[in-house]
Amino acid sequence: MSHYDRIEHIDVWRCLATFLVIFSHIIEFSHPWYKEFLPGLIWRAHPLGALGVQLFFCISGFVICRGMLKESKRDGSVNLRAFYIRRAFRILPPLLVYIAVVMLFAIAGVVDVQAHQVGSAIGFLCNIKPIDCGWSLGHTWSLAFEEQFYMVFPLLFLVCAVTTHRDRLFPIAFAMLITTAMARLTKHEAIGYYVGTFSYMIWGCVFALYWDKLKPLLEKMPFPVWLLAAIALPGVHVVAVPAILRDVIYPAIAPLVICVVIFGTPVRHAIARPLFTNTALAYLGRISYSIYLWQQMATGDLGFSSPVYALLLIPCVIVIAHLSFRYFETRMIDMGTRMAANSRKHSPMIVDDPLAPRDDTFWRR
Repeated sequence: MSHYDRIEHIDVWRCLATFLVIFSHIIEFSHPWYKEFLPGLIWRAHPLGALGVQLFFCISGFVICRGMLKESKRDGSVNLRAFYIRRAFRILPPLLVYIAVVMLFAIAGVVDVQAHQVGSAIGFLCNIKPIDCGWSLGHTWSLAFEEQFYMVFPLLFLVCAVTTHRDRLFPIAFAMLITTAMARLTKHEAIGYYVGTFSYMIWGCVFALYWDKLKPLLEKMPFPVWLLAAIALPGVHVVAVPAILRDVIYPAIAPLVICVVIFGTPVRHAIARPLFTNTALAYLGRISYSIYLWQQMATGDLGFSSPVYALLLIPCVIVIAHLSFRYFETRMIDMGTRMAANSRKHSPMIVDDPLAPRDDTFWRR
């Protein structure tokens, strides 16, 4: 089996992550009638949405790093322009369509969206704390983190020459965990927030770099250990635990634990197999980007009994995401792939690594 074979169960995790976000939004933000009667349900739901995004971040770091490793191994170089072209054609077209629809709703008076909020969303700035992007565009904070990561990590990848010196990334990833814990402990919330968020993607990259060694170890992990770790991720938020565990220790170790849970999923186990080999869930994971974009319109404050309306609208969101993925996004992705290939032929933005592995020797280290 190739080091780069597709890991199918990751799509199921994307699906689960998306619906954690949707569940959190419906419970927390749609001003439901049960807010006064079950207040504990509200504060327990918020971290589940954050957990869903954290799952996405770990997967994103893993997939992006694997792709760059594959390109470097195949071609002996990484083409930055081609990389950015592919990402632009994957991320921007669905986002711009969504924003255009939101603007039309704003003109019609259905939603409240300001011009500066549109500019912040398009500029991927909604993760900066003082900036308020409103409800309809507020969820693009997660895209902002990803795009900022995409701008920095390829350069870090090349400067550190991680294809031949993969051990150089590990100290950076470990230092980010320590920094997150110290920032949380000393109440430097902004530092803890930004460094902690980027650490999810960095640890996804670490797992991609060491996948040849980690995969056999993760496959030997006892099922009860994996299950306990998977339950602990949401459990630390929904059960009353000491504040230092919830606010300091958990943010520092969550990137590592999430990566272990996702990439160590025991797909062959009889209990896990039906879930993580489900083709319907895997497809929902493949179209999860559009689901994530459009769910925001369905899970906001829709008035009294809005959770009922939201539940009725979610199937519509899935249909929109399906149509978008099949008839629009795939074409944009193909176009980006072709343009990236042409860019590689003519672009000077190719960073050659003379030590880049050209055979399987590197992966057997």
